[in-house]
Amino acid sequence: MRRLIPAVVVIPLMLFGCATLDERAPPVDDLFLSEAKVSASEAARLREGRTIYVNFCGDCHSPRKVDNISKGDWKEHLPKMFKKAELYPEEIELVTNYIKTAAPINRTLIQKRP
Repeated sequence: MRRLIPAVVVIPLMLFGCATLDERAPPVDDLFLSEAKVSASEAARLREGRTIYVNFCGDCHSPRKVDNISKGDWKEHLPKMFKKAELYPEEIELVTNYIKTAAPINRTLIQKRP
């Protein structure tokens, strides 16, 4: 017999998951910039990319943790999501740059944030 998990447990997990938004998509703040070793001029573009990532992905589901996006997702899943979100090529470039910059440093950022 299959054991059912109560809705009071499942629904909050579906809605909120285990990670905060800042853990899923780290904000482009001073800590981010110091870990990513990018220039201040690149910061504005990274912030734009994060905003698009959070807003457009958040229209249909909560954004995935940037460091959990696999190479397979890049080839198959993300292009479909970009098309579904009707992003312009410039917006796709901003999101892509944000994810590629944030993914390798996200775990470090999570550990260093208060």
